[in-house]
Amino acid sequence: MHANQIMGRLRRIFRNPTNIQVFIGIILLSCLLAVTIGPSIYKRAETGIEEVYKQKNSREFSGDIEVEVWLYSWVRTGVINMIHARGPAQWRAADWSKGCFSRRFTDWNAIYQTAIQEACADIAEVQKTFDSSCLTIEKCDIPPEALSELELILDRLHAVFSQANFVLPYESDEQNTIE
Repeated sequence: MHANQIMGRLRRIFRNPTNIQVFIGIILLSCLLAVTIGPSIYKRAETGIEEVYKQKNSREFSGDIEVEVWLYSWVRTGVINMIHARGPAQWRAADWSKGCFSRRFTDWNAIYQTAIQEACADIAEVQKTFDSSCLTIEKCDIPPEALSELELILDRLHAVFSQANFVLPYESDEQNTIE
């Protein structure tokens, strides 16, 4: 084939291409674009995705700390309500036997989750053991050993969360109790 014949054929193809020729042309053009600008698009997308994951992980980390601290405060308030209970509604305000957990158990929050789980299990045991001491409003005398056990549970929980500076010391007028 001579150059004139090739040029004549290409002119005919470009003037009136068949569907297969259009399809092959689009495929070739796509491959050419993928080879020339594809790597830069891929690198840019990869760094963008990494940045999104970094931001997401930092938000989840701080969010989980808030969840742990919230759980600590919730457990603490529930135990203080039990200590100052004047009736069965305050003594049984929470069902501690079902436990209390945050969204997920991870490596960094394992110590806090374990402390919360143990505290909930211990509180459930105290609640079950001394439940007969608070059956009615007229007869709700929580024994001193129950109160001391609850205080001990609070102290252990406070010690774990205080090591990470998650909690500030409470003043006596800041106690959240039902009265």
